[in-house]
Amino acid sequence: MCTLYIHTKAQQTSLDRIIVKIDNQIITESDLTLNFLQLVADKQIKNTPEAKCQVLRGMAINKLFMAKAEIDSVIVADAIIDLETDQRIASLMNGITIEEIEKRYGKKLDVLKSELRQSLKEQKIAGMMRERIAKNAEVTPSEVRKFFERIPTDSLPMFPKEVEVGQIVKIPQINREEKLRIKNNLIEIRKRIVDKGESFEDLAKLYCEDGSREKGGDLDWQKRGNFVAEFEAVVFRMKPGELSGVIETQFGYHIIKLIARRGDEFNCKHILMMPDWTKVETEPARLFLDSLAQRIRTDSIKFEKAAALYSDDKGANSMQTSSNGGYISSPDGSRRVAMQTLDSFVFFAIDTMTVGNISAPLSYRTQDGKMAYRILYLKQRYATHQADLKQDYTRLYQATLNEKRNQMLLKWFRKAKDDVFIDIDPEYKGCNFFGETE
Repeated sequence: MCTLYIHTKAQQTSLDRIIVKIDNQIITESDLTLNFLQLVADKQIKNTPEAKCQVLRGMAINKLFMAKAEIDSVIVADAIIDLETDQRIASLMNGITIEEIEKRYGKKLDVLKSELRQSLKEQKIAGMMRERIAKNAEVTPSEVRKFFERIPTDSLPMFPKEVEVGQIVKIPQINREEKLRIKNNLIEIRKRIVDKGESFEDLAKLYCEDGSREKGGDLDWQKRGNFVAEFEAVVFRMKPGELSGVIETQFGYHIIKLIARRGDEFNCKHILMMPDWTKVETEPARLFLDSLAQRIRTDSIKFEKAAALYSDDKGANSMQTSSNGGYISSPDGSRRVAMQTLDSFVFFAIDTMTVGNISAPLSYRTQDGKMAYRILYLKQRYATHQADLKQDYTRLYQATLNEKRNQMLLKWFRKAKDDVFIDIDPEYKGCNFFGETE
């Protein structure tokens, strides 16, 4: 049953007072202020009381997801969060010092990392919960038409200039010397474990370069599919207690110690060492894409097939276009992307391209700071226009589906809030948290 507790004035004197508590999940005044001011500074919202309520509602919904996820045993692997946190921090620190990072964000690096990790964890769990709640949502063409016909003619949205644009990415290989340096370091560490009997866990605490370092490389129990294929292929060939050789994944190089395995689950430890991603051999990647672009131009291979086969834009901290035929997607999943939302490098590259053309290889930095090359394919342009059922069916289908999903989520919220303890500060009780006035 939903329980509301009213704070006394004396309890509100702290600047960092708790303003929302949902079971064990809390939101403090400073949490809200920092999120709100950052969004205002980024010009994503206006500095108004309603906008502040909007931010708090979003935070409270995520906390409700977290609280229910604990009850429903929905978890995300710590190793995945640790890995993404390390990659995000590495991207933030690309070319600048720890002191500059701490000055820019106004907090110590370990505090920033801890907050980032918690934020990533909440985002992933909230996404998993949303997917679970609305996974069975479906709409028919008839429902799409009814959705469109409900919109008054004078209220039909105007869509800006849009494009369908794809990319095929090639991340250059680390140069031979850097690969050998990392591999030799891990080979030496492995010898210390095998030949000298040194502790795997102690060496992991010294040399492992991801979030499992503090736990001696322990990745806990995991399910098949939580890790990249190269990693799991080795794990499921190993016997408990066995130590792997040096293996390569997109994150770097590992040695793995299997603790136990049961069905599709495994418990292992690893030591990960990451190469210097700036030490790459760029020319082979550029030449490969140049040749691939020519094959696409002569129709010896379709762009979509080439993207699926050869693009490196996949996995964490990528745009994941490889699995989408190479196409960049808008937030609603459509391949039609507003020109103004494209990053400036893509915008200017395609601005003078003819529809159907493939660009020459262009150098750029990936989201996690790696040097890369890509070729761009401009499939289609769309002029500014008012929403039309035929021309914009895919987008209207998605809008109809989103409406149904939101209805399912709202129904879930109204039930879920009765399953947890909710404590809201009187100052914020008018923010209409879960679709109805508290």
